[in-house]
Amino acid sequence: MGDSMTTVLKMTVAALAFAAAGSALAQARAGDETAAPSPLAPVYARLDEALAQKVVGADDAPGRWLSGRLSGFDLAAQARDYAAAFARDPKEPLYGASLADVCMRPTIPTLPECLDRDAVGYWTSRESDNAVPWLLQAERQRRRNSTPAMIDNLERAGASARYDDHGGRGGAVAWTRVQALVAPADRAAGALYALSYTGSMGAALSALENVCGSSVRSLDARVPRACERLGTLMADVGASFNDRRAGVQVVHAASGGEGARVAVDATARAIVAGQERCREARNALGRDAAASPAARADAAARAERYLATLAARGEVAACAELAGK
Repeated sequence: MGDSMTTVLKMTVAALAFAAAGSALAQARAGDETAAPSPLAPVYARLDEALAQKVVGADDAPGRWLSGRLSGFDLAAQARDYAAAFARDPKEPLYGASLADVCMRPTIPTLPECLDRDAVGYWTSRESDNAVPWLLQAERQRRRNSTPAMIDNLERAGASARYDDHGGRGGAVAWTRVQALVAPADRAAGALYALSYTGSMGAALSALENVCGSSVRSLDARVPRACERLGTLMADVGASFNDRRAGVQVVHAASGGEGARVAVDATARAIVAGQERCREARNALGRDAAASPAARADAAARAERYLATLAARGEVAACAELAGK
């Protein structure tokens, strides 16, 4: 993998890991990304405290998942909470994906919840058309030095129909608890706060860097071809902008020929432009959430619709809808 791709993916993974530490930076993640303090900051601060108190001792699926998110970097606590959430609601894909993400992180000893159930294998069986669990399977085989099995899983990932780690569903889950904590006038701010619980899973991007790195690509001619197909899939239909940008980097590293790279660069520019339009639309939503009562009411409806679309269709689709209003 080229230096530029490695740097981009490492920066992305680091940013995602930092975001997973909790919602203290909800202001920056849900609204304006500049350093200027948001007028919604006091609402976010109150919700940080209120939500933390609400999930203490909670034993329902959303409460346990939120407790896991608030555990910061305590992987054992995260695994317990995500496994409990999954046990209570196995039909919600976010819970199983979150457990799989934690179980992909090496720990000594292996976490009990990761021994009790093969979360990655279960995810693969439930969503055979989703590239993400196949990518995680490929990474597990790489760690076992099983190159043929790694390639098989990588090829399955590249031949998949979609790429979705379900991280976009976190906001909707958080909103089920947050909406009871806000007054009607702060409903838009509460929905924006709930967005701080969305975000891509770090394990998939780490796996991508590992299985499509230059040293692995040189093992077999099938690897760069599979990585190029997977990267193209991510760039075209990845649920989040981060996934699409990572896909572009993979294609750029794995493809040959100047013509292919020109096309990749055009795709990259389109993705960045879409991400910028989304940032502007979310910033405008944040401003409306702190404006007049009428503007707040409209912002609340738009923010709730954004959360719902984000959960159902991913960030890219939700942003396109929000920017188009």
